Amino acid sequence: LEDLSNAYEKAVRGEAIQLPTKTDSFRVWSERLSTYADSPERESEHVYWEQVNELAASESPQLPVSQEHSDRFMQQDMGIVNVRLTKEETDQLLKQAHRAYNTEVNDLLLTALGKTLSAWTGSEKVAILLEGHGREEIMKDIDISRTIGWFTSQYPVLLRINREDDISGHIKRMKEMLRSIPHKGIGYGIWRYLSQNGPSGATYADPQISFNYLGEFDQTLQHSGMHFSPYSSGANTHELTQMSCVMDVGGLVTDGMLELSIQYNNKALQQNAAEQLAEQFKQNVLDVIQHCASQEHSELTPSDVLLPGLSLEALDRMVEQIQPDEELENMYPMTPMQKGMLFHNMLDSRSSAYVEQSTFELKGT
Repeated sequence: LEDLSNAYEKAVRGEAIQLPTKTDSFRVWSERLSTYADSPERESEHVYWEQVNELAASESPQLPVSQEHSDRFMQQDMGIVNVRLTKEETDQLLKQAHRAYNTEVNDLLLTALGKTLSAWTGSEKVAILLEGHGREEIMKDIDISRTIGWFTSQYPVLLRINREDDISGHIKRMKEMLRSIPHKGIGYGIWRYLSQNGPSGATYADPQISFNYLGEFDQTLQHSGMHFSPYSSGANTHELTQMSCVMDVGGLVTDGMLELSIQYNNKALQQNAAEQLAEQFKQNVLDVIQHCASQEHSELTPSDVLLPGLSLEALDRMVEQIQPDEELENMYPMTPMQKGMLFHNMLDSRSSAYVEQSTFELKGT
């Protein structure tokens, strides 16, 4: 869209149309991806996805659907419910809410979705399929930033909503869980579909709910002569296309407003049940926005600091120790000399190790 918009603007002004340099092709990327799948640097990530897959497959509850249904259903069996935030509410989400905990929109929307699904299922853990754009920079000499193609990645995520946490704890834990996902999830598909070293006969997680936040479409068209057509473009998929999820949850900002949609299998869910879920999701989003916008000070989480291996609880304790007199900006691992000084001090607090003293006289004026 950006290229089309730029080309149109140049054509209107009678200027020569010149687009940026072409990036690597879809074919080159797919060939390199196959080689990359079993490279040595992928071993630790294989272990990660094996663990996530097992947890998502074993710990997520059955969905409390309102009707009996077969596992096979198609696009023609899907209904849809849409809810919208106002422009003011959307503006708070995009421009203000992130300041409280240094979050992204996905962190906040998934917190709200997790709370919605937890209340619906009665479980603190619910597995979903999270969808990303798939254009992660995992190979240094491959650039697909401008390559035309559908690079979407999908991967299982276990949303956890601890009942003893308040809304602040929910947001922080969701943010840290999402930050811990390597390469924003693209490795799951590589492990499952491309790797020759993956476990044979594995039981793969099969979440029945998917989520995809498509972002701000307004940004691309904001300063161009292009706009969304009021006319229908027709169905995106054929009516006989087999669907894999009972619910597809999505978010998109258009005309300055966030629209949340739930596409659902009407063989499993009645329309009123889907509408209630959509309204509850919207309310939870608004609660998250209101909470974040009301925070006077920003709060760090472990992914914001340079000290590795820090838990959320440990960081909160350190923050409590220095407040209200000081404000924590960052934390760093100790240098080798600092480690030595700490070791000797803990071994013998009166030790003279690392202590140097010089005595001298100054004469003259």
